[in-house]
Amino acid sequence: MILAAFIIGMALCAMTLALIHAEDSGDKFGSAVAMFAAWCAFGMLLMGGTWGLGIVIPGLLAAVVLVLRTTNFGTAISPLAPYKMPLGIGALVCSVLVWVGVLNMMEGLPNG
Repeated sequence: MILAAFIIGMALCAMTLALIHAEDSGDKFGSAVAMFAAWCAFGMLLMGGTWGLGIVIPGLLAAVVLVLRTTNFGTAISPLAPYKMPLGIGALVCSVLVWVGVLNMMEGLPNG
């Protein structure tokens, strides 16, 4: 559950941030909500992913997300531009699922 939600969440973060980086539209509110949700999800996914998956997978996927944000990936997926706010909120939901999985995993750890 942690790995699947992490990978899906990071993919949604990459798409949202690339769309915001590539697009100049009049929809400032949608872009602001999408950017806030995507960056919050990115941070939460990194923290939860590091706890639940180790350091290698979250580090590599975070680097991929940051590289895709600055390339022409946003123009390639520009038909999805109207959906940048739902993509960002979906990334936020995936980050919550990662944390639910991490907290369930922590319940099984012995105290001390």
